[in-house]
Amino acid sequence: MTKSVYYSFLLLCIFTSCSKEHLSKTSISFYHWKSEASFNESYTKAIHTARTDKIYLHYFDITTKGRTNGYNTEVFPTYVVKKVSKEYQDFDIVPVVYITNEVFKIKKLDLVGLSGNITKLIHQISTKHFGREIKEIQIDCDWTQSTRNVYFEFLKTLSTQFDIDVTIRLHQIKFKEETGVPPVKKGTLMVYNIGDLKNKQQNSILENTIVKQYINSKTAYPLPLHIGLPLFSQTVVSNMDDKIKIIKNTERLVLENDIHFKKLNEFNFEIVKDTLYKGFYLSKGYTLKLEELTEAEIIASYKTIKESKLQTNDIIFYHLDEQSLLTIDLKKIIEQL
Repeated sequence: MTKSVYYSFLLLCIFTSCSKEHLSKTSISFYHWKSEASFNESYTKAIHTARTDKIYLHYFDITTKGRTNGYNTEVFPTYVVKKVSKEYQDFDIVPVVYITNEVFKIKKLDLVGLSGNITKLIHQISTKHFGREIKEIQIDCDWTQSTRNVYFEFLKTLSTQFDIDVTIRLHQIKFKEETGVPPVKKGTLMVYNIGDLKNKQQNSILENTIVKQYINSKTAYPLPLHIGLPLFSQTVVSNMDDKIKIIKNTERLVLENDIHFKKLNEFNFEIVKDTLYKGFYLSKGYTLKLEELTEAEIIASYKTIKESKLQTNDIIFYHLDEQSLLTIDLKKIIEQL
């Protein structure tokens, strides 16, 4: 082999290797789900690790007040984002609007009016914080069989203004004939909050065994899908009537070393003496379930999705939260995706 041929071959190998690495790399982005979009060192590190320039920023919720089975009902925005740090102006922003399923139970819902009001508020927020209108948005709604027709009509109306991505739950994949397929070009499969909060032996955030109840090697869906994966933990508080509250994050060491809490097993604690915890008054007899994620569980669940026939694209991690990012090894996860 001549020297010139050798170098040409070497350059080809390098180019091919780089091309394969580029093609195989999954694009990653993050949700930001707080009313004030701050920016800090942990966010910078996570964004650098993921090499992303895209943020799915929660703009507001749409909910109801009054009777949803009659006409005396108001539809209004809540949790509207208030402050956005200037650092986000350098990112590709996708506004996210969460709409409760109750909205689509309203009789004779004014879909054109609802679409128009949502469009106006999205443009107001985008112009105020980013100096521009944004055309790609995500609509987050856990619709049901009874609301599918109204919800789908709403999406058709809103699609005249935006390029829409909709969130899709695991049950909507498995039972797509009953729940229907949204009339949009793409979706995001939410692979978290999939279990039973009241089940003391189950991590309701994510367990691969639960994912496998909905997704197998033959599972298919007509839309290309991003994959939403969790990075958070939570504490589930159950009272004597089995009613629950959710507290962000977990503090295992605090509970293990506080006389007010009795450890029942690896994940469950019982309140043995009335106490205040994280601003909540907890009575004797209440229980706490710690729902913590491991990198291995996230990776295993992702691989279950990838081994199916679903058309999967990017990953969106939920979400940019300082405590969550400090307690999970994001780099370890990304290296194995």
